[in-house]
Amino acid sequence: MYKIEMDKLSSSYNIFIENGIIKDSEKYIKQIYNGKNIYIVTDERVAKYHLDSLVNSLPSFNVKTIIIEGNEENKTINSYLEIMEKLFEYGICRSELLIALGGGVIGDIVGFVAATLFRGVPYCQIPTSLLSQVDSSIGGKTAIDFKNYKNSIGAFKQPSLVLIDPITLNTLPERHLKNGLGEVIKHAFIGSKDLYNLLLNHSEIDERFIYENLLVKRKFVFADEFDKGLRMILNFGHTFGHAIELMEEDILHGEAVCDGMLMASQLAMDLNIIDDKIYKSLINIFEIYNINYKVFDYKKYLDKIHFDKKNIKGSLNFIFVKDISDPLIYTIKEEELCKLL
Repeated sequence: MYKIEMDKLSSSYNIFIENGIIKDSEKYIKQIYNGKNIYIVTDERVAKYHLDSLVNSLPSFNVKTIIIEGNEENKTINSYLEIMEKLFEYGICRSELLIALGGGVIGDIVGFVAATLFRGVPYCQIPTSLLSQVDSSIGGKTAIDFKNYKNSIGAFKQPSLVLIDPITLNTLPERHLKNGLGEVIKHAFIGSKDLYNLLLNHSEIDERFIYENLLVKRKFVFADEFDKGLRMILNFGHTFGHAIELMEEDILHGEAVCDGMLMASQLAMDLNIIDDKIYKSLINIFEIYNINYKVFDYKKYLDKIHFDKKNIKGSLNFIFVKDISDPLIYTIKEEELCKLL
């Protein structure tokens, strides 16, 4: 088992990573919650594989469940309202606990419900996809999509507990496992030579693999909990990646991030900020894991990223990587971008 203490934040909590931990959930939940009612929100696919196991692990609690559709297309105000309506039907009270059981979509929506219901209720993350286990389940960002803009309505809300069971990855389709690798690769390039070496050696996705990822995420969250500066480095590949998700069909978030990292690196090369070492290293890792990347022309997407939530008046912030674990926040005036076009 690995334990990570998120103790330098506005609200502290622990992350536990262990094979089979879902079956011991009650032990950990009792450490942070002394109420009787628990409300689990999950999606249809995750419910099929993991809901009974979680419910059976909580014999001391009165457990009620909500099952919604968990695709990115459903990360909307309608799903948010559906959960809210069901919780009020159940009679939820302010101090009672929510559990997000699922991937990044479920975690984001339930986190946003927890942030806004009664101005804040406690919630626990039990992520079941690789993307959510290595990235989205920690750090406190919660959101829903609105009018085709990703994560445009949201709030910061730290969970009270995160339980990560790598065994749940055994039920993940191969494409979704590779989807999570997009965030893994990003973490290695921006912040961990140890993780980069694990990737080069095609290491098993196990407890340590997830732990090394979360150490990178924790470092940047600790430095900048509310995303005012350094935490922006976690967006390597995301500025272009979000534009790709808007403009291309049938592409998953992690796949778009992989393409976005290549596009950001190509832009940095065109600006003479880096050489081609990082670009080639990215492609090497993609090929080791058989990731189906695409080499897009970044110039085609520049108009879309003007609307990206990370942009600041009249300029665009890009994350470049000069070497493994050596990232750079680079601000470009819109006029400079126009010259590139």
